[in-house]
Amino acid sequence: MSKWLKEPLLHFLLLGALIFVTYEHWAGPGRSPDEIFISRGQQENLLNTFGRTWQRPPTAEEFQGLLRDYVRQEIADREGRALGLDRDDIVIRRRLQQKLELLAEDVASLAPPSEQDLQDFLDAHPEGFMIEPRLTLRQVYFSRDRRGAGAGADALDLLQRISLDGPEAEFEQFGDPLPLPARMEDLRESEVARLFGAEFTDALQGLEPGRWTGPVESGFGLHLVFIEAREAGRIPELAEVRDAVQREWSSQRRRAAVDSLFERLADNYKVEIEPLFDPQPDAQVVPGRSDSP
Repeated sequence: MSKWLKEPLLHFLLLGALIFVTYEHWAGPGRSPDEIFISRGQQENLLNTFGRTWQRPPTAEEFQGLLRDYVRQEIADREGRALGLDRDDIVIRRRLQQKLELLAEDVASLAPPSEQDLQDFLDAHPEGFMIEPRLTLRQVYFSRDRRGAGAGADALDLLQRISLDGPEAEFEQFGDPLPLPARMEDLRESEVARLFGAEFTDALQGLEPGRWTGPVESGFGLHLVFIEAREAGRIPELAEVRDAVQREWSSQRRRAAVDSLFERLADNYKVEIEPLFDPQPDAQVVPGRSDSP
């Protein structure tokens, strides 16, 4: 059954049936063009819309006003169309397109995805669901504003001391103040880039965990960096990102349903596009006197 619900032709047929049923529900069957019939469904929609807006039902007088406004809108719509006011109106054209697209999207949403559908989608689009690399690091900051041209030499001096004393000592005390913690745990790579800049994050790619390295340039200045732990990025299991995958799957299905609808409807029309510019005649070469012997 679910296989049939995913067929584009069935979507097209269901959309046509939905349009017909909706029209019958709202307009009432067998009405002549000069009759305005306000169905029970239309009145319920007016009541629901008022209730959502004002958080209460309308009074009897307000409800009569809603009905009066609806009749006026219906008269304006019919008279406007009779006068051709709807033609070449970009707002009306866009609104009609949106309503048709919404109907197509509703039909496409009838068939929920299976687990295999979602897994296939994840396999086909892993880049949209990648789990970022994560880092736990320590850093010692050297400010050029405080140290001037000697910031780099000071960083190298401390790095030399670290090689003698071992990496576990608290060397952060020898750096300059920075409005960030000296140790940051389990940060996503994008968070590191947001805090220190892309140049800093790129420089960390080749650093070996478990040792102090540097100086590394950031948006603040120079740093010695100690990477305690690095977790590589990976493609997640479906269970980890199921909701996100389903949202993207559904979004793609809706777009495909709209595209399929308009492709099928376009088969009923001959489309001719007038050239934007008149064709230019080939450049004429005018014979002239040659000055060469």
